[in-house]
Amino acid sequence: MKRKKIIMSWSECRVEIGHTGENDAMATQLVSVGTINDKSTSLATSDGETLTAKASGGKTVAEEEGEPEVTITTRVKEMDFDTEHLLTGAVISTDGDELDVNTNIVQGEFSVKVTPKNIGAQGIKAPKCSVKFRPGSSEEEGSYVDLTFKVIETEAGLLYKKFRVKKTDWADPTFASDLNAAKAAAPAKQNAPDEA
Repeated sequence: MKRKKIIMSWSECRVEIGHTGENDAMATQLVSVGTINDKSTSLATSDGETLTAKASGGKTVAEEEGEPEVTITTRVKEMDFDTEHLLTGAVISTDGDELDVNTNIVQGEFSVKVTPKNIGAQGIKAPKCSVKFRPGSSEEEGSYVDLTFKVIETEAGLLYKKFRVKKTDWADPTFASDLNAAKAAAPAKQNAPDEA
């Protein structure tokens, strides 16, 4: 049998997020988190809780390993105000030039999709994650936000799905600013007089 060609899931990637859907479904509307720092995105697992039963003399008689913890991490360069608003609820000024940050805690669960650039490579879709939002800044890197997505098991028992990247996965991304612009335009259309 001929060996399948290996398509690497490395190099450039896109990270997209959206609010987890009803019954822990994958978000139907995903937005790009922005420009990803080079070599900063990873999926990692760490050991879960281990239960150990010991007998007299400290001998192990039984051991059971719990489910490993799965995390996806990435660093976003110069995150835009709309994306920060989506994640933390920070308030954007009416002129769009200032952002009032009241917390760096992300409420609720988010879905995350990590799409490598190579067509045929393996990407990841995690429908339900808690999110850690850690902003920072340095002279070397400028402003950035470290995002950590802790994957949570869904009601159906799913942690995440792997998928093969298709060309359509690399279509022009949607950004949080696109959603905010659409929301702002919607009331204007509703209040406009009917055309004859």
